[in-house]
Amino acid sequence: MTYTNSLFCLLVVPTILWSETSGFSTLYAEFKKGNYSLVSKQSLQYLNGAESEKDPRIFFLYVSTEENWSNLKSKVGKEVSPNFRVSPHYWNAIYLFMERALVFGESDLLVEWGKEFQKYGKQSPKYNDALLLYGLGLMDLKNEAEAKKIFTEIESNAPSKHILSQLEEMKSVGK
Repeated sequence: MTYTNSLFCLLVVPTILWSETSGFSTLYAEFKKGNYSLVSKQSLQYLNGAESEKDPRIFFLYVSTEENWSNLKSKVGKEVSPNFRVSPHYWNAIYLFMERALVFGESDLLVEWGKEFQKYGKQSPKYNDALLLYGLGLMDLKNEAEAKKIFTEIESNAPSKHILSQLEEMKSVGK
């Protein structure tokens, strides 16, 4: 193989493989197969690419598969693409991130991303769930007055029975 052919394969073939629809489809197929390490690596490569408009579904796959908490925090902490905030896929990814922050005891991140979710993610089906995590972060940081405001907002949003039962449990623990 000549140098020119090698360069072509290195520069052009990945671009063809990462066309907007095939990139997601390929990664999603690997995700369904359980190849999470591969999906994480390739989705990060895509997210670090030069395109200004990224596919928020690939961001979701990245957040779903990245094992390294430090790497995940770093990537989520950056605004990846201007079109993300209007996508339910982005907000689902942020919700998953918030769940991991809860598991790792990073209440400051719950509060930081809870504020973002409250401000920009109202259209997300995970809105009340994210607010609940936000409220938990506030409670953990001993900001009970703000947490109660968040819980009141959740109650005014016609939450699911599951969310209502979690709120009731929190109220009984908080007494």
